[in-house]
Amino acid sequence: MGILGRGGCLLARSGITRLSELAIDADKDWGGYSTHNVSHLAAGMNRGGLLVHNGSILQAVNPGPIGHEFTSNGPGAMPSWQPPPSP
Repeated sequence: MGILGRGGCLLARSGITRLSELAIDADKDWGGYSTHNVSHLAAGMNRGGLLVHNGSILQAVNPGPIGHEFTSNGPGAMPSWQPPPSP
């Protein structure tokens, strides 16, 4: 079982030698730093997917069509997959 270390960080029990051995419960609200939708997002993501903050929460974005570029649509707008500009 973990304990809180200096600065409030969680210290894992001894004996863990690989990152893959850690069990992280992402459905917690740790002191106002909410991570309640991370496990839900990860479960529904496809290979090559991205997480984007939509102004309120993290939102999963599926991979775009082959050859398209992930494009910023300016401040306050969600990025999207767009064909590359013509030469």
